[in-house]
Amino acid sequence: MPDPRPRRSALNRPPQPGELIQERTDLWIQRLYGPDRQSDFGGKLGLDLPEQANRASQDTALHALWLAPREWLLVSDADAARGNLAARIVANGGALSDLSHARTVFRIAAGPARNILAQGCPLDLRPAIFLPGHCAQSVLASVAILVHHLADGAHMDIYVARSYGQYMYDWLNDAAPPT
Repeated sequence: MPDPRPRRSALNRPPQPGELIQERTDLWIQRLYGPDRQSDFGGKLGLDLPEQANRASQDTALHALWLAPREWLLVSDADAARGNLAARIVANGGALSDLSHARTVFRIAAGPARNILAQGCPLDLRPAIFLPGHCAQSVLASVAILVHHLADGAHMDIYVARSYGQYMYDWLNDAAPPT
């Protein structure tokens, strides 16, 4: 049975409105495993699943981020966007792993995010290279992360294991320009 408890912040003190780095809470985060050698798996689910490495797609309120061949991270903050998705996935030979309580997600405006991440992440995040709709796994301050440049181009989301949430929040704030 799904865990009905609301997701708690991983931080000692949640960010205040207007702060540069915002923690996104109450997200539905699932790792989707697709079946081997099944064509049009996304189409059978009614999802636009990116097939190219380091790409993301968005269907209304549901984001699909490419992680590996036949593996995606599905992220949504709207219950309605999920519908009977889990049943369709199982019926088509796929599987889901719930990561909602295992990840902390930080949203930063894209411009400052590039400068902050450049201080401790080896990814090439220049605007001409890391375009809106891209995502990539890397490390930041010796911690595994996933960076998603949202399709609107205005923000980046940084996914990190929940146990590193406070450490990463502090690191990001220390690397941010003074306000």
